[in-house]
Amino acid sequence: MGKQEKIKILGISAFYHDSAAVVIEDGKIIAAAQEERFSRKKNDLNFPVKAVKFCIDYSGFSLDDFDAIVFYDKPFTKFERLLETYYVFAPKGLFSFLKVIPVWLKQKIFLKKLIKNELAKAGQINHKKINLLFSRHHLSHAASAFFPSPFDEAAILTIDGAGEWATAAIFHGIKNKIEPLKEMRFPHSVGLFYSAFTYYLGFKINDGEYKLMGLSPYGDASSERILAYKKIIYEKLISVKDDGSLYLNHNYFAYTTELKMCRDEKWLKLFGFP
Repeated sequence: MGKQEKIKILGISAFYHDSAAVVIEDGKIIAAAQEERFSRKKNDLNFPVKAVKFCIDYSGFSLDDFDAIVFYDKPFTKFERLLETYYVFAPKGLFSFLKVIPVWLKQKIFLKKLIKNELAKAGQINHKKINLLFSRHHLSHAASAFFPSPFDEAAILTIDGAGEWATAAIFHGIKNKIEPLKEMRFPHSVGLFYSAFTYYLGFKINDGEYKLMGLSPYGDASSERILAYKKIIYEKLISVKDDGSLYLNHNYFAYTTELKMCRDEKWLKLFGFP
């Protein structure tokens, strides 16, 4: 028998924020890059044509060399979540529905075709032979943490705004397998809770969260004012359960039905400032 070929994978993240690409050969990262490094657009969400081109040029592969090209989430499942959410909260959210759904129908529902067309801008590709796969969002997060790590076995915790349905998840990683154990689901989310405060304090979501994190050490956690805010948050906005999951009071959050994070007038009453 001849020498076994090494498995080559191209990973892609796009159309949300911080688009990026990575080339993996035989489980090792060969090249990785964010599109913003080439486009000079901060948090660039466009398909990472330049990042893909850099990664394949650096690795010396062509697009047809890849055994699989993998996208970071499952758009159809996410679309299902959007539709179910609008249905549950109807007739609230009609304006948001009319703004969001046409974008999905025009672009994201036909993501396979769009990805193939965009890949063709990075290099020559045989559209009939391409093996395009879609990973679950939180599994992508878990894989990006566990597989490059030095551990053969690990407990894996992922927390973000939202994937398809999951907003946080626990996995068991063993060698080359990751087994999902438990997940917290939309609309209850640590990440969206944090983004709501980012929005309320005047920063841009999916961009200003790190600024909020950078400002936090300058507060005095023991001051009466901060303790009063903390009391309001735990009494009105959030309930943390014994297993670490949480429940958000959606009388105060707007992201399920509107194009903003929180109900401004209610937060003004809670905290005393706009």
